[in-house]
Amino acid sequence: MAHRSFLLLTFVFASTIAYPQTFSDVSETPQPLALDSPLDRGPLACSPQQHQTIVVPGPLIEGAKLKARLLMLLRDSLADDTRGIVNIAREKEIRRLANKLKSSRLE
Repeated sequence: MAHRSFLLLTFVFASTIAYPQTFSDVSETPQPLALDSPLDRGPLACSPQQHQTIVVPGPLIEGAKLKARLLMLLRDSLADDTRGIVNIAREKEIRRLANKLKSSRLE
């Protein structure tokens, strides 16, 4: 055991001598990393002029809203179930939204 600790101490001492780090190396402020673009070899930058518009059809938006509302209600219902709380109005709304979503998929 003493032999291993001596070897470890020797290794640590040798590594500090071989790779000294001065205080000025640590306290310097790091320089920003400049990335070059592969096309023009210039620095990369964000250009705020480029805008993209995504057009989503109306039926997809309505379906997404239904799903989001249903998921929120189901999460709240599950949390209340763990506490032993029953919310009849919420259960009716969950049933109504699930039926509406189901009927819209069948069409």
